[in-house]
Amino acid sequence: MDKYEVIGLLGEGSFGRVYKATKAGTSSVVALKVITKRGKSLKEIKGLRQECEIQRGLHHPNIIQMLDSFETDNEIVVITEFAHKELTVVLSKEGYLPEERAQRIVWDLVSALYYLHSHRVLHRDLKPQNILLDQKNNAKLCDFGFARNMSTGTHVLTSIKGTPLYMAPELVEEHPYDHNADLWSLGCIIYELLVGTPPFCTTSLLHLIKMIRHDQVQFPSFLSELCISFLKGNLRIQ
Repeated sequence: MDKYEVIGLLGEGSFGRVYKATKAGTSSVVALKVITKRGKSLKEIKGLRQECEIQRGLHHPNIIQMLDSFETDNEIVVITEFAHKELTVVLSKEGYLPEERAQRIVWDLVSALYYLHSHRVLHRDLKPQNILLDQKNNAKLCDFGFARNMSTGTHVLTSIKGTPLYMAPELVEEHPYDHNADLWSLGCIIYELLVGTPPFCTTSLLHLIKMIRHDQVQFPSFLSELCISFLKGNLRIQ
């Protein structure tokens, strides 16, 4: 930790804390994620190490770059490039974006996903909370806690973690899935960017799962035909 000087706390959760920091002796700003090992099982700690290994091998302008990582007896510390805004903050302030503004974010996310999938990596947890924006408003994917390498075989999610607003039907039903599950999540994010809510939205978890499994996505009339066509390509039940 002596290599970094903490500026302030960016956020915290069950995983630990994220700080804004600088590399000692420089003006280079980074994000410093401190994950406590306390209370975590050996399997969970192994998963955290796997997340680090996956992210360490990723190099793309629309994916948050890991710069360093190390462990102490009580913590795992991950240092990444610093991004200035969260997409969720933008959506909470503006509600939704016009197609022209959303288009650049969409292109960034498509480029990042194409890179991941061409390297046989599934993200598996795409949602606005895992998308950051830099000073130039370039979108960057982050948080690879659920990511898996496809070379290890087909993956099946055995439990639903959190609210599955952006989960593909095959994930909700715990069926085998591939990269198309990420594309569904991307479609949900783009829909929310343009409309202001995910395609399926309710306070009841059971009702939400039923909607994802059985209901057709409804597209508002103010969306362009090109946009609707693109969204239909992503929001297809596999």
